[in-house]
Amino acid sequence: MGTRINLLLDHDLADFRNSGEILTRLSPTTRAAREVRADWLASEPDRLHDPLPVWEVYPASPREPDLRRFTGPGSLLLSVTASAARLRAGGRWRGFLAVEPLRRAHLLAFRAIAGALGAGFMALYADSDEMDDLFLSGAPPWECVERMERKWGSPQGGVADVDPSLAAAARLYLPNSVWFLEGVPKSPAGPERPPPGLDSNGDLRIGWPA
Repeated sequence: MGTRINLLLDHDLADFRNSGEILTRLSPTTRAAREVRADWLASEPDRLHDPLPVWEVYPASPREPDLRRFTGPGSLLLSVTASAARLRAGGRWRGFLAVEPLRRAHLLAFRAIAGALGAGFMALYADSDEMDDLFLSGAPPWECVERMERKWGSPQGGVADVDPSLAAAARLYLPNSVWFLEGVPKSPAGPERPPPGLDSNGDLRIGWPA
């Protein structure tokens, strides 16, 4: 199956159980999600692709009362708790780092989804059971980011323009300790907010919020 792309977000949802509101917010991101699928079709025309045209909600599970799940075009799987949201993409982490068109298509969708959910930041990382468990426990997003910093070190800069040496390395092996943290604009025309937990120099402030 390969190691997939993951995205952790904060959100400003008043009630994460309100699936209707979340679907309404996600609706404007459908076009960007379809672009992810279109990129796959262009690069891998013989691959079986999901036919989903719009975002849909999974039925709430009594085993997961504190979680809501959604699926969208481009094999995007969104999970939401009261504290945070996580998006798992069908794209492989190595490809995201190494292949610029794949990265560009995913970033457009990721940023659209982050903006729709009112996120102030997004963290991108490879599959991690430890991070899955922490997210599913209902941990606040700042705690998840702190754990990433302790586990993998400081985040890389410039997710849109990955360092060429890192992109080349990703073609040879899985750089699963590499992760990124970036702010999300308040609106398409608005200023970008610095990611919560970063000081004015861009360094992680352990223990945020104060």
